[in-house]
Amino acid sequence: MRSENSNKFDGQKLGWFIFESAMAVLYLVFAVILIFPSLFHIQFAAQFEKIMLPLGIVLGIYGIFRVFRAIKKMR
Repeated sequence: MRSENSNKFDGQKLGWFIFESAMAVLYLVFAVILIFPSLFHIQFAAQFEKIMLPLGIVLGIYGIFRVFRAIKKMR
């Protein structure tokens, strides 16, 4: 039988959920900054501009993966 509290987070699980959610948001923010640096008035070195778009896409995909993983763990 399931207890009434089986769906509630304990302290450690809640802490990990908050950490994973914050990291997912951080990855998505970095991805947006790398893909659209002109929106934030940021200039990067010329050598770095070649890899900004691919790195931003990879970080965005990984951030989305982390969001779905956090949602799955929440359920």
